[in-house]
Amino acid sequence: MHYVIFILIFFVFAKAETFDEIVSRIDNNPYILSNKSLVESYEGKIIKAKSFSNPDGYIQFGRLVGGNSSATITEFYISQPLKLYNQRKYNIESAVSEKLYQSLQFDSFKRKYLSVLYQSFYEALYNKELLKIAENEANLSKEFFNFTEKVYKLGEASKLDFLKAQREYQLSISKLNQQKLLYLESLKSLSSLVGYEIKDVEGDFYHVRDIKTIDFLSLPEIKSFDEKIKSLQALEKYYKALSYPQISVGVIAKEYSNDKYESGLVVNFTLPVFYRNLGEIVSVKNQKASYTSLKDYTVNSLKIKYSSILESYKSDLDLISQLNESIETAKNELNLAEKSYKLKTISLFEFFNIKALYFETLKYKLEIYKHLHQLYSKYLEIGGSL
Repeated sequence: MHYVIFILIFFVFAKAETFDEIVSRIDNNPYILSNKSLVESYEGKIIKAKSFSNPDGYIQFGRLVGGNSSATITEFYISQPLKLYNQRKYNIESAVSEKLYQSLQFDSFKRKYLSVLYQSFYEALYNKELLKIAENEANLSKEFFNFTEKVYKLGEASKLDFLKAQREYQLSISKLNQQKLLYLESLKSLSSLVGYEIKDVEGDFYHVRDIKTIDFLSLPEIKSFDEKIKSLQALEKYYKALSYPQISVGVIAKEYSNDKYESGLVVNFTLPVFYRNLGEIVSVKNQKASYTSLKDYTVNSLKIKYSSILESYKSDLDLISQLNESIETAKNELNLAEKSYKLKTISLFEFFNIKALYFETLKYKLEIYKHLHQLYSKYLEIGGSL
């Protein structure tokens, strides 16, 4: 009993958070910031691509000995590798497109995170609505237990009715306590997702959002494939440029001890005899083909998912319109059954059946709305907007 009282006090004084309030803090979520930092790390690859190769060189000291004479020789050499055939341009283009690819993938990741967050929030709100139903059911059971106990003591009700009413009330209290625990568990699940403690949630569970048309080719996920293909195209050109002779130019100077000097221009180059970058080129070409096919597959898959979500969404909305009439009828039946039992025109067993039907209808309506929110979460996942 003390534990139940503690939970009730907890709900009363806990600050309830709305979905919009939680979403407004997404950008400060450590998990989001971690992935954002990974995207920013690709800026280093752009800086690296823009850089020039460092020159290399050497200084050599030696002594030349021959016959009856000797001479000291000092030699200095420095060389600068040249990035010819647009190597630097292609490398920069590849690095820039790769960062754009990662940035668009991050936008897609945030959208999917929002989808999971939406579902987790409305799962908690669903349990809160079930808690309200359980409270109403417990209150009604208590009211009829008190009434049955009173008329039993007056000799106007059987002991069997009294025991039935008592058992129904005790069962409703057990269901209420269980639902409170389920609500707390859903809050903990939501808290683990957002990275801080959420003690209560609030919102209109029966409000459904519109599902809008999606321009699939403009989605970050699809646009990211285009950037990845651009990056690979530039990388392929870069590897092809490396397959040509690589040239570096330098100067060399020598000083002899007999006051003689020697200097000259040096050109170094590689001979592409073995076509060493063929493996990289073949790999990049196949990656391009892979991302091209993946883009087409993803677009078609998203269109099919969107069509299925939209159809189910409309079907559920139509079902709710029909169910509202049934709930109103069930409510009127319950009110009538309550009066009828007190007037001894129906049995307690009949009243409990009508009561159970009413609350089951309310829960069924909740289930449909829960499914609507699950569908909307999937809509967000494939690229929908709030």
